[in-house]
Order: sequence, then structure tokens, then C-alpha cells
Amino acid sequence: MGIVGKEELAQEVAAALGDWTPTRAYEQEAAFQDDLHAYLDARLNAGGGKILDTGGNFVVERAHGELECDVVVSDTVGITIRRDLTAEQIDQLAGRVREYQKAYTHVAIIACGSIDGDNWEKLQHTYPNQRGLNNDPDSTPVMFLRRRETNYGKGDSAENYQQPDAEDPERNILQTTVSLVQRRLRRLR
Repeated sequence: MGIVGKEELAQEVAAALGDWTPTRAYEQEAAFQDDLHAYLDARLNAGGGKILDTGGNFVVERAHGELECDVVVSDTVGITIRRDLTAEQIDQLAGRVREYQKAYTHVAIIACGSIDGDNWEKLQHTYPNQRGLNNDPDSTPVMFLRRRETNYGKGDSAENYQQPDAEDPERNILQTTVSLVQRRLRRLR
């Protein structure tokens, strides 16, 4: 995927993230991450009406590595979700953002629930020119989003998107296989 394709993908992901809120209040961060993963996979691969018309060929995966974002879209956009952030956790997240910037062309940080407002604001001001997920050659853009518990269940969700060819499991398996092979080839380059 070229720079233009990555930029369009980032815009598509940013639009999806802007519409998403967790479907409910979860006790664990992993449940928020699963909710977002299901939503992005459904929305980005639903087909039609998107900036990029790839016919449902986005790889949306949950990452489990120490230095990886929680949800990754086509090895390009890294998204991290944190729940109930304290000042100390926000300070730790600031260091991780720099690592994420090395691994992805675009990064999004989503805070769910309660947060230490002063430190969250300070973190956002650390990346003042990078909020829009745009193509800045000197740095990886970072987008910050806040999801308040009072809005849970009121945003867009995975159930609103029909998966292409849901009746044809063989085609779905083929599409998934092709996507994974393409992803591995991109990593080798």
C-alpha cells in the first residue's frame, strides 16, 4: 500500500473511530478492545460507501505483543484503548506512544471511562500538530479520542454492518487467506 493508500486508509479508520462508542461499560480493557475490533472489522469490510473500495480486504487484528497497539488495521494504523486512566498510567502511555509511532504510519489512542484530565490534556499537547491522522513526513500522526461512560451504547456498532458474502463461507476463507498472505508479503518488503 503506497503513501496515498495509507493516508486514505487512515482517514477511513479515523472516520470509523469517530463514530464508535463501546456498546456497554466493560470491567476489563480487553472487552473494550474486542468490541472495537469487531466494529472495525465489520465496518471496514462491509463494502461500499468508503473512501477506499477494497471489496472488504482490510486485515483488522487484535495484537497481543508487549509493544504493539491493541487493534491494528492492515499493518498501518495502530489503535490503543485504555480504561480508567490514572496520572501514572497516562505518563506510561506517553512513552508507549513513541514506540507505536515507530511501528505504525498512524496511531490512535482511545481513553474509555474516567481519566486524569490534566495529564490526558498534557499528553495530547505533546503531539499538538498530529491530531488529524494526516501525512506529516517528520512524524507519525497521533489521534486522541475520549469515550465517556454516559455515551456507551449510543454510537455505531458492528451489528450495523453486513459482511460481504456472509452466505459464502468458502469465499470468506479465501478472502481471509489472501489478506493474510498479502500482509506477510508486505512485512517481507
